Amino acid sequence: MPRFLLGWLLGLGGNAIGLLLAGLFLPADQFHFTSATGFVVSLVIFAILSGLFTWLVLKFLIRNAGSIVALTGLIATFLALLVTDLLPWGSLDISGWGWIWGTLIVWVCGMFIWLIPGPWRNFKKVERR
Repeated sequence: MPRFLLGWLLGLGGNAIGLLLAGLFLPADQFHFTSATGFVVSLVIFAILSGLFTWLVLKFLIRNAGSIVALTGLIATFLALLVTDLLPWGSLDISGWGWIWGTLIVWVCGMFIWLIPGPWRNFKKVERR
């Protein structure tokens, strides 16, 4: 399996855990899913958008403000949640403080999942002569 696909699946798992925890810990009027199938649809939409926004934000920040590149994941997570909430296909509903706390919970879980050791971390740089 290609490394990027393995990394995306790992990110999908981290996002799923983050979205579930945000849905469980935040009040229902601030962050919730209306159905289980809606959760799956929202998760896939969020994962695709998160990867896309991470790439776009990283390109923009490196070019314009290299000192705040560390915020790339946080900004991308917020943008992906915003678009996922606005799209009619998912069942994600966020309001009030859910925007801040939901973004932080999902972002932290997405970052934490990368600490798990595995084959996606073991790669060797090939030297060309």
